[in-house]
Amino acid sequence: MRIVQLSDLHLQPAPLYSGVDPWLAWQAALDRIAALDPTPDMLLLSGDLANDGAAPTYARLAASLAAAGWPFALLPGNHDGRAALRAAFPGQAWADGRLLCQRVDCGELTLLLLDTLVAGEEWGDFGDAHLAWLDAHCPAGRRVVVTMHHPPCALGIAGMDRIACRGGERLAAWLAGRPQVEAVWCGHVHRLVVSAFAGKMLLTAPATVHQIALVDGPLAWTAEPPGLLVHDLAPGRPLSSHYLPVAGAPVVPYEA
Repeated sequence: MRIVQLSDLHLQPAPLYSGVDPWLAWQAALDRIAALDPTPDMLLLSGDLANDGAAPTYARLAASLAAAGWPFALLPGNHDGRAALRAAFPGQAWADGRLLCQRVDCGELTLLLLDTLVAGEEWGDFGDAHLAWLDAHCPAGRRVVVTMHHPPCALGIAGMDRIACRGGERLAAWLAGRPQVEAVWCGHVHRLVVSAFAGKMLLTAPATVHQIALVDGPLAWTAEPPGLLVHDLAPGRPLSSHYLPVAGAPVVPYEA
């Protein structure tokens, strides 16, 4: 089974401040995915889908995903609008109430998608409602991955660490008693970071647009290549996660 994770599309009608046209970048990512062998069983979009949180942006994204044809699952980031996202994607298994959490079963893997959005803020939050939802939806007899936009811990980029997910210690305590949870997949950081959290592998996905610079000092962006993550799952084997740049390159077999 293969899940492709894309994050931080920041879709809007005009180019971003970095000069990137987010719609062209999104199409390039879809073209890269279509060339994969095998192609994915599911796309996972881990937040900041729209830069403007606007209904027309989500409608265009919905049309694009429908045309692409792969099953997909979404969660919001700090730039997204809950009401517009829920309205544009009524087929998602959204939780009842305010939070756009959802459980998605894909083969032998269960994805628990957490909505950590705090309206009007760049940072996220994990609280009582998230704990209650996890308790109600985490299966005991399946392999599980928790997915959230904001990382629940510091990752070494000061500007991003200030706007990470608050309440991460509560999630860590919950994870400590859940051996079936194999990993935590995040977005928000606009670059691949591999770390550990509560004894689980933690990954952040690169953005399909500009990346966040790995530098000391004030938060900065860079025109480093956009990318995506390919998560492969086989029975009886640990998860394998691969970074791919959106721009492909020739594949040349070694001669026997």
